Amino acid sequence: MPMNYDDGEVSFDIVEHIGVLATYSTGWAKEINLVSWNGGPARYDLRDWAPNHTRMSKGVTFEEKEMRALIDSFRKRRTAGMRSMRDAAEEQEPKEEEALCAEEMTGTEQTETESF
Repeated sequence: MPMNYDDGEVSFDIVEHIGVLATYSTGWAKEINLVSWNGGPARYDLRDWAPNHTRMSKGVTFEEKEMRALIDSFRKRRTAGMRSMRDAAEEQEPKEEEALCAEEMTGTEQTETESF
């Protein structure tokens, strides 16, 4: 679809709609799509679109290699985050075990005391 922007006409073709990331009360939506700009090769495109796709906000485009790098970065971050959560949980385990032992000892002592 051709559009006139300041210095010239820009055309785009949404080759594949991948998904909607957010929808706003205005009807606009943040989408990830494969878009061909000015007849060029399709690229991953992240931007807000009007409901009828005749208007759009500024956005970011990614070539295949860039998109793969982005996804890999998220995966590494997620793995590191999961590792951090696991490490934190392992650090808490001894403290929780100590607390349980103290409760058991306290409970046992109370029971023994109550029997006298």
